[in-house]
Order: sequence, then C-alpha cells, then structure tokens
Amino acid sequence: MKLNKSLLDDQWSAIYAEDFNSCYNARGLYDTTQFVLRLRPDLHFLLEKVPNAIVTSSDIDFETFQAFSTYFHETIHWWQHIGSISGLILSLSYPAQAHINRRHLKDHIKHTGLVKPIIKYNELNAESFHPTDEEFKTINYIINNFHDIEFFKHRVINPNSTKSFINNPLFESLGHSFDIAYSSFINVIASSFDQELTFLPKADEWGEEFKVLRDKKIKGYYHGSDIEIPPIGLKDIYEGQARFLQLQYLYFGSGGSLTWEDFEDIGMLSGVYYSAFRIFLQLVGSERPKSIDSPLVALFLVVLDISMNPTNGFPFDLVDHESFIESVDPGIRFINLCGAIAKNYPELKSFVRNYSSAEYFEVSRKLSEAIGCRSPLDAAEKICSWAMNKTALIELMEEEKKFNFSKENLPIRLVFSRFIRYQEDKLSNPAFFCWTGVYIAGEKCSQESMHLFQEHQALFSDKADGDIYPRKFPSKDSASVQKTFDQFYTWVTVYDLSRQWIVEGGEFSYDYFWLTSKHSMEELKGWAAHNFKLAYGVEIDDFKVL
Repeated sequence: MKLNKSLLDDQWSAIYAEDFNSCYNARGLYDTTQFVLRLRPDLHFLLEKVPNAIVTSSDIDFETFQAFSTYFHETIHWWQHIGSISGLILSLSYPAQAHINRRHLKDHIKHTGLVKPIIKYNELNAESFHPTDEEFKTINYIINNFHDIEFFKHRVINPNSTKSFINNPLFESLGHSFDIAYSSFINVIASSFDQELTFLPKADEWGEEFKVLRDKKIKGYYHGSDIEIPPIGLKDIYEGQARFLQLQYLYFGSGGSLTWEDFEDIGMLSGVYYSAFRIFLQLVGSERPKSIDSPLVALFLVVLDISMNPTNGFPFDLVDHESFIESVDPGIRFINLCGAIAKNYPELKSFVRNYSSAEYFEVSRKLSEAIGCRSPLDAAEKICSWAMNKTALIELMEEEKKFNFSKENLPIRLVFSRFIRYQEDKLSNPAFFCWTGVYIAGEKCSQESMHLFQEHQALFSDKADGDIYPRKFPSKDSASVQKTFDQFYTWVTVYDLSRQWIVEGGEFSYDYFWLTSKHSMEELKGWAAHNFKLAYGVEIDDFKVL
C-alpha cells in the first residue's frame, strides 16, 4: 500500500501557522471561532459515496480510506474543543469575551456613545487612568477583560507567543491572565446553570488569594515577574493527538502494513504534528519504537489526554493557588508528566498492550497523582454527577436530547451539553476516547465503537459547496436541529461584531460568506445588524469609526 501525499500532506500550515483560532491539518480545518469542521471539496466528493462506518482498507478503496483518515483527524479536533477541559475553556473564551463585557459595553454606550474601536478611543483620550472616572473605568474593564483572555489563549496554545505580549502595557501577569480566563469561563457557565456557585468552583473567591501572591512577589503572579515558557503548548498537543490517532487508524486499518518510513516519506511526521512526540521521547529517555502499535505510543497518547484535561479550577475548586499556573498550563503539565514517567514510572513505557480501559485507568491515575492533580476520569465522574443531580443540568440534558434549547445563552447551553455528553461516554469508555484509531479500524472495531464515533461527530460542518450545515441526527427532529443551528450562528455574529467593536479598526465587516454563499452582502449585513441591535439596543450604522 502506498500513501497518497495529495490526500495527506500539510497543505494548511503555511496559511494557518500563526493563526491561534484554528487547528490546521492537511485538507481539513476545525475552526474554534466558527465552531465548524471543514474539508476540501475533493475529500467531500470521495466521502459522499461511502457510509460513515468505515472500518478497514479492505472495505473500501485505499484512496477513500485515506480521505476518511483526514475527516477522522478533524473530528478529533472537534472532540478536543468540545470534550476536553482545556478545549471547553478555549471554546467558551470567545463567547466569554462578549458575555462578561455585555453590561460594560452597554455602560460604554451611555458614557461615550457609539465609537469604534474602543481600544483606539482609549488611546486617543485617556492620558492616564482615573479610578473615579466612570467612562474610563468602564473602558478599562472592557479592554482588560478582553485582553487578559487573549493573553491566556495565546499562552496556552503557543507558549512562545508569550514573548510577543510580555511587555504589553495591558499585560499584568501570567497568573492574572489565567485567573481572569478561568473565572470568566466559570462566570459564563454559572450565569446559565449555577448563579450562586453552589456546585461550580467558587471563582469569585479566588481574587483575594491571588492578591496575596501578587503582594508576596510570587513568581508568575506579579507584574514584571519571570515567566516559565514550556517548549510546547496546546497547538502541539492537539495536533500531536490528532495526527497519532490518525496514524493509528491508518496502521490498524491497513493490517499493520504501514511503517514510520511510509508516514515520514509524505511529511506526516514533521513540524507541529511530531513535536510533542519528539519531546516526549527525549524526556522519558526512549528511542522511537519500531512500529505504531508500540506501548510507548499508547503511553504518549495518555500523556496528551492528561495534559489537555487540567482539573484544578474546573471542575474541582482551587486549593493551592500558588501552583495554579503549572497545574493548568497544558505545556507545563506535559513536561511534568514526562518527568514523572522518567523518574518514578519507567515501567509504564511498556505497560499498555491491550488498549483497555483498565490500563487507561491505571496509567492516568498514577500520572495524575504524580503531578498533584485529579485524573481526567475523576473530572468526568464529577461532571456526570452534576448532570444527574443538579436541576439546571438535568433540564439542560433534556434540551440536548430533543436538540431544542432555551434561547438564553444558547451557544453556552449547546456547547456545555455536548461537553457533558462527551464526559458521560468517556467515563464509560475511556480506552475508546484515548486510542480511538485502534477502536474504529482493525480487530477492535465494533458496533459500539462506531456508534460512539458517530454520536460525537461535529455538529456543524461544510459540504462540497463550502456552506455550513447542521449535522443530521437520526433520533432528533430535523426542524429543531435547523432552528438550533440558526440561533447558534445568530449569537456567533454578535460575538464577532462585539470583538470588532472592541479592538478592530475600520468599518464593521459583515463577511459571513464562510457561513453561507446563498445571500448577498447586504442581506448578511441586515441579518448581523439586526442581531447586534437585539443584543445592545443600538443601530450599528450609527457608529463613528475612529
């Protein structure tokens, strides 16, 4: 069997190498601000002629088998952003920037009027910050809330980007940015399900503890502090997981006939796709194993899963605030996990042989304890307990079952409900979600595993025409699914226009052709402007652009 580079090579990296909003891959793309999975038209044409339940290369032609592996890769990115804790926080950070600033933005209209962008107005008019000046106090809230979340996103996705904002006058400290990002995330969830913080972490109480750390000049928590920059971040971790699960799928689906050299020859083991594994091998003190089905590769995938699922701050409350950064930063977690294997658990390098849930449980428990955190399964158990016992979440999961959501904060409700559903299935089938490539190709493939894969496919994806469509659920009313899709993207336009209002120069842009090509620019503008007016009570055409 010969791999086809035109289906699997790295076509996107030149475009998206510095795009922190997107996870890129050959011929496919999952976008975290549009919440959509995309494939190139040629892959769509190949996959439209086959069923979803692709098992091995013997069932279909090898070209289509490879095309499906790219769709599989992008589906893993959907899982990362809808099913992992780090991904959930990133997915909701975009809505959070609008939600937590909504009251302040309305106050800004009262104090200042309709001007865009707010950041430029501040630069032109605020010579210094006056705490008693309501106009600039409001602007300060808006700009700092927005940028603290941006700093957090950039740091965890690509730690090297820290160097680009460390001297930004809006940057207070790494600990502060992490605090604001996490507390804003908790606030957004709480506003819909737990306003009194009866079961969610009490993020409203964290501020005093972080102030103590700032006053004591604890590293990472005060302005001007040195900052540890790990060699990898979520970009490497996410792409490493998606690529190695794709390799597993191709390897086991081909009957074990593909080698490292086959993948290397077409560039599948380069750059961001391989960086995490290269560092993993260095830190655990091992050479690359002979084949993809090695226990060492299986261990690497457990390490990635734990790295992207920090549990301090959510769903468990903070206990040790001083260790907050290292306990939730995925890059630092990855390094510490590798160190724990080398120092304390070298036997784990040959432990996983059956890809069983019992093996996953044992490895994840030991390694999580080694870095002083609860395991991803502990987190899943807690979240599932909420869903079974908290009235607001019981009601939410009824909405999810019917795919008919309350209009209030609909994107938050939809995303969080799918996160809970993912945690429920992960708690019952942890091996499947860690080593998915093994379970949807080859001997371990079963009806149950294919059902799980199909259940957790992306909700929104494009077709060959480039437009976005909702996924069809066999068990859900198609009218309710379409209604939810329409309402979801109504909110997304408000998030986008809010972002433009705060930080982007020039006139408002209404270029939503990425969503649909079936409407003119004037129609898209009218739709988006209407959504904006519903949110803020003002006409978007009345803004003065600075």
